[in-house]
Amino acid sequence: MQKRIAHVSDMFTNSVSFSGVVSIGDTFNANLNSKGIAVQKEGDYFTKADEEYFEDYPIFTRKANWLKDGKTVNKSTFHHDCSINVHHVSLIGVSSSSLMQIGSVENIAADARLKHFRKLQD
Repeated sequence: MQKRIAHVSDMFTNSVSFSGVVSIGDTFNANLNSKGIAVQKEGDYFTKADEEYFEDYPIFTRKANWLKDGKTVNKSTFHHDCSINVHHVSLIGVSSSSLMQIGSVENIAADARLKHFRKLQD
């Protein structure tokens, strides 16, 4: 992959969190992983009894079900300019193993696992 220079005139990003990435320029490998437990509880406060642990849920330990290798695709890309020019980007958020990329990515793998609970009062 031919390396290019990226020129970004103006970029506003409100939030990047939980293994989210903002990348400017060409990237060879992007490997994004995150796991989380989200608990929404009805009531005033959380106690020790409300804590949850990754090892208690098989979603965090089981092997990912990736797509099988498909057919080989031969691709040729020609960049007409040796630079990437972007005038303005306005971004609300990048989160949970996601990538906002200005440029190209040769290889990418992303895995986000989230277990969400709602605990309601009786």
